[in-house]
Amino acid sequence: MNEQSASCPACDEPVGQGDRFCEACGNPLLRQGSTSAETAVKDVARKCPACGAVSGATTEYCDECGLRLPDPADRTTIDLGALAGVSDRGRVHHRNEDAIALARLLDGTTAAVVCDGVSTTREPERAARAASDAALAVLLGGDAPVEPVARVRAAVAAAGTAVATLDGSNPSPDGPSCTLVAAYVADGEVTVGWVGDSRAYWLDGPASRLLTRDHSWAAEVVAEGLMDEAVAFADRRAHTITRWLGPDMRPDPDVISVPHNGEGTLLVCSDGLWNEVPEAERIGEFAAGAGDGATPLAVANRLTEVALAAGGRDNISVVVIPLGGVRV
Repeated sequence: MNEQSASCPACDEPVGQGDRFCEACGNPLLRQGSTSAETAVKDVARKCPACGAVSGATTEYCDECGLRLPDPADRTTIDLGALAGVSDRGRVHHRNEDAIALARLLDGTTAAVVCDGVSTTREPERAARAASDAALAVLLGGDAPVEPVARVRAAVAAAGTAVATLDGSNPSPDGPSCTLVAAYVADGEVTVGWVGDSRAYWLDGPASRLLTRDHSWAAEVVAEGLMDEAVAFADRRAHTITRWLGPDMRPDPDVISVPHNGEGTLLVCSDGLWNEVPEAERIGEFAAGAGDGATPLAVANRLTEVALAAGGRDNISVVVIPLGGVRV
C-alpha cells in the first residue's frame, strides 16, 4: 500500500497510511469504539423499570424496590460499518465482565480486541476494559512497530501493563485479570495474538476454521497427546486457563499471521460464544444464517442471539470483520 493511497472524504486531499486526521482540513480519519466509551456516555442516573424510582449511576439495585437495575454494560453494540461488535451479559452472570474495542482507518487498516475478565479475581470487568483499550491504542498507534507481529506483541504487552497496574504500586495476586485476543488486518494479512481462551476464527463456509489454540488445561493435554479431545473437554479442569493478563502473570502471547485474498470473515470472540457453539463450521453456518449481504452488525447480533438461545451461560462478546471490507 503506498503512502498516498487514500483521500480525505471531507476535502479530497491525499492522506498518508496511518494518518489519524487530515492535515489539510482536520477531518478525523479513524473510526473506533469500545465498551469503555459506550458505557461511559451512559453513566447517568437510571430509572427502575419496575417502580419508576430514579437511582444514581453507580447504584446496582433500586433504592425503592430492590430490583437489580439494568447496567449499560449488560449489552453494548459498536457499529463501524466495515466491522461491528456486540458484548452481552448472557443469561446467567450478574454482570458483563467482557470488553471489546475496535477501530478502522480510512485506508482499510482494521483492529479489534476482545477481553474476558477472569471471574475469580476482583473487578475483572476493569481488567477487560483497560486491556482492550490499551491494546487497541497500540494496534493503530503511529509509534507502534510497523511489522504486524511485532505490533501485535507490543499491543499485548501494553494491555498487560494496563491490567497489572490497576491496583497501583501494591498489586495483590487476586487483582483484576483477563484474557485477550487481538486482531490486526492490513495489506492482505491477518495477524492475531492471544493470551488465554478467547478465540479467533476464519469463517468461510465449509472451510471455516479456528485460528487460535486455547491456553487452557484441556487444549494443552490434547496437544501433548495425553487425552482425547472429547474426554479432556468433559473434565472439570477443561476450562482452567494457563495464561492470562494480571498482576501475577507476565504477558506471553501466541501470535500468528496469515494472508487473505479478500474473501471470508474474521471473527474474534470470548468463550461465551464458542462454549455454546464449539465447531467452527457451525459458527460459520450460523453467521451465514444472517442472510446474503448481511452487515457485520447483523452477523454479530445473529451469533450473539445463537449463544443466548443455546443457554447464554457466560458473557458473550463477538467482533465481525469481513475480510473483503465494506465501503462506508
